[in-house]
Amino acid sequence: MIIDFSISNFRSIREMQTLSFEATNDKHLEEYFVIKVGKYRLLKIATILGANASGKSNVLKAFYMLRELLLEPCQNKESSIDYDKFALDEECLQRPSVMKVNFIVGESKYMYEVEFDNRVVYHELLKCQPFDASREHLVYDRSTNKESLVASIKWGERYRSVKNTGILSGNLLHNRTLFGAYQNSNVDIPWIKEILDWIRSYFMPMITASREQRLMQYVSRSVLKGEIGKQDLLRQIIKADVGINNIDIEEKREPLDTDLVNAILHYDKAPAELKQKIRTDPTSTIVDIRMSHTGYQKAVPFDYSQESGGTQRYYELSGPLLELIGGSHFLAIDELECRLHPDLYEHFVLTYIKNAKRSQIAITTHMREFLRDKDTFRDDAVWITEKSDKGDTNLYSLADFDTDSLRKENSRYNFYKAGRFGGIPRLGDTYVQISNVSQDE
Repeated sequence: MIIDFSISNFRSIREMQTLSFEATNDKHLEEYFVIKVGKYRLLKIATILGANASGKSNVLKAFYMLRELLLEPCQNKESSIDYDKFALDEECLQRPSVMKVNFIVGESKYMYEVEFDNRVVYHELLKCQPFDASREHLVYDRSTNKESLVASIKWGERYRSVKNTGILSGNLLHNRTLFGAYQNSNVDIPWIKEILDWIRSYFMPMITASREQRLMQYVSRSVLKGEIGKQDLLRQIIKADVGINNIDIEEKREPLDTDLVNAILHYDKAPAELKQKIRTDPTSTIVDIRMSHTGYQKAVPFDYSQESGGTQRYYELSGPLLELIGGSHFLAIDELECRLHPDLYEHFVLTYIKNAKRSQIAITTHMREFLRDKDTFRDDAVWITEKSDKGDTNLYSLADFDTDSLRKENSRYNFYKAGRFGGIPRLGDTYVQISNVSQDE
């Protein structure tokens, strides 16, 4: 599980900002919001509020940038690390970005830090503290020479191995993390494998507000493969009160578009295997979904494309929701409220909070109304993004406000709406002046 995550020089984030899942000593809603792992009390949810373009989405994207560094290494020395630094300060464009995460795998707490830019991973540091140990110890400290671009590793006493060091060093390119090098090495190191397996299984794909994400395909195929129970999914949809009483999901094969087939077959850079497959079977597999609605005389099926945007959105969210409840995962959802009624937004969050046991989510939203009901959130689970006049993002929690300025009886909703927490747009007036219009019109 994630304890906290810190980022600097990434997109709109200039100076180091930290999103923490570590709960404060407040016992409010402890049963629902807090997961106890060893001596740690970790929150199930972090809700990020803020004005448009304040950096909410960038905080979520940073999680997956780190995942990419560890799981999707550069293929060769010429490959680049694709991301954007803070572009509004020339100094930031010349210095590396830094990410740091404290996390728990098995019975140990780890601290991992990486310093990198688009060309080079300059530094990595990993420390470990087993639950039964009084202090943390070094696992490895990696550095890359800026001139020669040759990487070297200093191993902690418990992790030294001449064989493993030699094999890993041979694959430790200047643009790869050590975890990336491991995936390109014929070597078995159990503690690295355990961390990588955790990352693969724990981090679910980020959910955006875009209709182009094809999340429907992901959920539907998960149902067909038995990874999500169809009846479990149907129950969640019925609870959403969208008038659906049944769902039918099936895979179908359809002919590929003739122009597309010809384009691939005549494209010189298309893999030979792909061309042969298309010649043999010029079809594609699609998922067909039909949702039955209660009618006056009988249930009437509708194609998925005929459903409202809100119904489609909740179908897409219900699959990951069931995975979060049934397993142990981290999921970032950008603009959770997109196409959802406020009550359905709240229903999703409360369903997750009340039923998930070992998962964590980070969501961004403009839905400030949940702050009206103190029985649905904790201060340490609510975060604000505020953009400075120079365009950089500041991230802080409601729990960061001292008790003199924010008492328990104060309305968080009223404070936020009035701008006392920041994180709201500073709008101009509503007067509109039209230029270049004839006075005679």
